[in-house]
Order: sequence, then C-alpha cells, then structure tokens
Amino acid sequence: MPASVSWLDALPPDIYEQLAHCLSLHGMAAAELLSRPEAQDLAALTGLSTGKIQALNQIQTQAELLHQLATEPLALYQLLLLGRLTLETSLAAPVLAYVQQQMRIDAAQLGTLKAYCLELGGAFLVTLEEHVPAPAGLASLSLHRLVVEEEFARMLATQPAPAPPAANLRLAEPQLQMLRLALLLVHSLPNTTDHPFLRAVAQLPNLQPAALEPLIEHLGRVRAQEQLTLTMPELVQLYQGMQVCGMVFVSDVMSRIGLEDAFPVLSEEEATASEAAPVSNRQAVGEMVSGFTHWVQHTFPDAPEIQHARQEILALADTLG
Repeated sequence: MPASVSWLDALPPDIYEQLAHCLSLHGMAAAELLSRPEAQDLAALTGLSTGKIQALNQIQTQAELLHQLATEPLALYQLLLLGRLTLETSLAAPVLAYVQQQMRIDAAQLGTLKAYCLELGGAFLVTLEEHVPAPAGLASLSLHRLVVEEEFARMLATQPAPAPPAANLRLAEPQLQMLRLALLLVHSLPNTTDHPFLRAVAQLPNLQPAALEPLIEHLGRVRAQEQLTLTMPELVQLYQGMQVCGMVFVSDVMSRIGLEDAFPVLSEEEATASEAAPVSNRQAVGEMVSGFTHWVQHTFPDAPEIQHARQEILALADTLG
C-alpha cells in the first residue's frame, strides 16, 4: 500500500540534489553485497535484487524521487540500509575503488565523500522509519532494521578474515603496464597443449585463471604513482606471474602461442648494423622481470610463501630444458 504522502510535503525542495550522491553510493554498495551468493538471505529479508537496485539507481530527478517515496518507499529504505551496512565494512572496497577512479579523487577526498553519504543516508533512514510502514509481520521499521543487521552480522562472521597488506608500491606507468601484461599473458596461456612448460604452468594454484582475475581487476583500477597495496597472496601471484612471463619471452613458447610477431627481436644483421643497437623488447621485458623478482626476494628473504613460490618457479624452469 502507498504510504501517506503528507510527510513528503515537508521535505526540502532540493532533497534529490542533497541525496543524489548518497543514493548512488549506497545503491552501488547494496548491489555489490547482493551479488554475493552468501547474501541470499539478506535479499530475501529486504525483497531487493540487483535488478531492483538498478531500477532505483535510475532515479535522476526530484519528481522521480518523490514518486518513489509516495508509491514504494520501503524499497528505497532497504537500499539505504543494505548500502550503509556494506559501506561500513571491507565488502565495499571494490565499490570505493571504482568511485575513486571514476571521480579522479584521492583517498582523503574519497573518505570525505563516504562520511558525508553515510551521515546523510543515516539521517534519511531515520526519517523513513518515522513515516514508512514496516514489512508485514513487524511492528516497526526500526525492528526490521535490527533483523537485517543481525543477518548481516551473521553473514560477515562466516567470511574469511581479509589478508593483511604485505607491500605498498608506487609504480611508474611502464612498471604498472608490465605487471598487467604479465598477468594477462599468464591468464591467456593455453592449458591444453603438448608443451611441458605450459602444462606445468596450468598446474600452479596461484596462476589459475580464476585466481588471477581479482588481481587483474585490482591492477586495472590503479593509476601510475598511486599507492598499490598488495597482500602476500597477491605478491606471490605477481612474483610468479612476472617470472612465467619472462620465461615465455626468452623461450620457444612465444612462437608456440603466436607472440613472435607482436614482440619482434633484432636479427643478427640488424644487431651489428650500428655500434649501439637498441634494446629489444625481449631484453626490456627480461630486465623488468629480473628487477621485480630481485626486489621481492630481497624485501621478503624469509617469507615462506616467497620461498615456496620460488621453488615452484625453479621446477617450472626445468621444463624448458
């Protein structure tokens, strides 16, 4: 049933302008939450779906917002509630990283935006609780909020603790592009082949395509000279990925997967045509791979994860003959 609309008359005439960023951020956070299989109970409790959230995020004017509040205010309440719960946890990290990239703001500005949206969203939740009927079977929206918060806490308790950061880097554009290239190359290597090296790469747990995809996305969001925070599992993936990339470039594997034309090397005649022949692409890749792997080994000499990863790479090198 539509809620009584008399309270809507008391809203500021610019309420949409005030809430626009807040609704957008909360909507993205709620969509991120409900994209997780473990959030199915929250979807059932709130009656929200990613499709419903997408529709709510299409609200772009004061008139559309007032219409939503007059006809289906509970859906907007649920969006703000789930968005708020998500934004206050690490589950919102992908959303916040996307917003920071799209708006081209630094971490401090992102923190200010998030705090503003949480404050405004919290105040509007209270307003809605005063005027919007609760779901069937519940005495009030505030009681419904408690039920949703308890389910959210239960879901969080089942999640593995996030890995602590292991390294903070600020990379130049060529370095960042090299890391991306290495991961994308490893991700695209064929896993059905008679080449022993490619078969061995396909057996490394850290370099499985599904395991690489989150890190590929992570690197895709980072710009040159921005802080890149890596966990130890991510560092191991980059360490191994860079070395696999280097091995591909210095072996016959390049021609096996069709990269020879994309990264040509100088012929013997070209190399001797001048006193100072330019560095080939293969050499450049080799130097960047060597520099990164030496940095990892020097920085984490006693880390068992790096030592184990190194042994796996040494065994991998043996397959090249």
